[in-house]
Amino acid sequence: MATMAILAGLWWIIVQGRADAWLVGLPAVALATLASVHLGSPALPRLSLTGLFAFLALFLRESIRGGLDVARRTLGPRLLIEPGFHRYRMHTSHPAARVLLINCIGLLPGTLAADLDGDHAELHLLDNGVNPEPQLLRLEQAIVRLFGLTAETDNV
Repeated sequence: MATMAILAGLWWIIVQGRADAWLVGLPAVALATLASVHLGSPALPRLSLTGLFAFLALFLRESIRGGLDVARRTLGPRLLIEPGFHRYRMHTSHPAARVLLINCIGLLPGTLAADLDGDHAELHLLDNGVNPEPQLLRLEQAIVRLFGLTAETDNV
C-alpha cells in the first residue's frame, strides 16, 4: 500500500495535480505497483537516525562547497582546472551503500564517478593536483553510518 501511495504521489507531482491525467495515471500506478511487488527488491538495512542526520549535514555542506568550488574554478578570470582521473577503492561491500556512494561522489568538489569496476570507482577530477581520498573516506564513512554497517577497514 505504501508503494502505491508513493507512486500515486509521484504521478500527481509529474502531472502537476491535473485531475484529467488520472485517466492514464490510475492504470499506470496500478501496473507499476504490481510490477514492484512482483519483481521485488532486496530489503534495505535499517537506517540509523543519527547516521541520517550526519549524512544530511554532510550532503548539504558538500553540495554547497562543491558548487562554489566548481563555479570558482570555471567561471573565474583564469580557468583553474587540471583534469585527471583517480581510482578509489570502496571500503563497503553492501550494494545499497555502494549505489548511494557512487551517486553522491559528484557532490564533492570537482569529482564525478565515471566508471565502476568491482571494488573500485574511477573518478574524473577537475583538479588532479588535489587528493580526493580524505573527502571520499568521509563520505563513505557517513554512508556506512547511515546504513548502520561496518566498513572493511579501520580508516572508514
